[in-house]
Amino acid sequence: MELYIVDGTYELFRAHFGYPSRTSPNGQEVGALKGYINHLQSLQKKYSYLAVCFDSTVESFRNDLYVDYKSSKGIEVEVLNQFSLTEEVTKLLGIQLIATKEFEADDAIASICENFKNSKIKIVIGSLDKDLMQCVDDEKIVMYSTRYKKFTNADGVYEKFGIHPFQIPDFLALTGDSSDGIPGIKGVGQVTASKLLSEFENVENIIENLDQIRSNYRGGEKLVDNISQNIKELKLFKTLTTLRKDVDIPKEIEMYEQQNINEKKLDEFSKLHNLNINIAK
Repeated sequence: MELYIVDGTYELFRAHFGYPSRTSPNGQEVGALKGYINHLQSLQKKYSYLAVCFDSTVESFRNDLYVDYKSSKGIEVEVLNQFSLTEEVTKLLGIQLIATKEFEADDAIASICENFKNSKIKIVIGSLDKDLMQCVDDEKIVMYSTRYKKFTNADGVYEKFGIHPFQIPDFLALTGDSSDGIPGIKGVGQVTASKLLSEFENVENIIENLDQIRSNYRGGEKLVDNISQNIKELKLFKTLTTLRKDVDIPKEIEMYEQQNINEKKLDEFSKLHNLNINIAK
């Protein structure tokens, strides 16, 4: 049995940049929405169990912790205006929607993975987001890039970054994650972060072994200075990059089984927004 989890926010933005502009009769941009719907309908033909996790608001608890964390301020209004429509059409298609406010969609995805980790259910996460790689578990929980049509398992994470999935929060705390507004530690690139984590496993152990790093690493003096001067920030960055697993999500697999499409309301929605949705499942 397989459960496919859609990173809905990612897919809406991917469609925004990948699909032609389209406007509803009232002049609202809906091109991204059209691409998003096409993607969901293609998944409905392949998977019986589906979920969409979506950021109802871009802001989350992380914005209270770090002022420079990603927010809705830099997002185009024409995309933000499609958020509520995206949630509405997901439900009309009969797909389980988990719309987050205090948390992020990634936290909801991590919570679903945590909920089913000891079951016989295989989970496919449809996203390219590095954050979500911390959820990967051998072949049981894998990621799928809808852009590159490629699966990533635990070996794939190691091949790409030289670390294990559970080390992703530490890795991103060190290197930074520009998509989330996290700068990381100056002078620590992917190669250095991978080497540090291979030897010390996590940022807490790195902090405890700065003297050893200073002596044994090329450029260790400067590296240690950069870390030691930003220990508080490094710990905060790890908090930001660690996905929460306590989001309130449906616990039973039956809740993720596709439901009947609300054909009447979906047809009305399609005409209202000039989407030309193919109602046939």
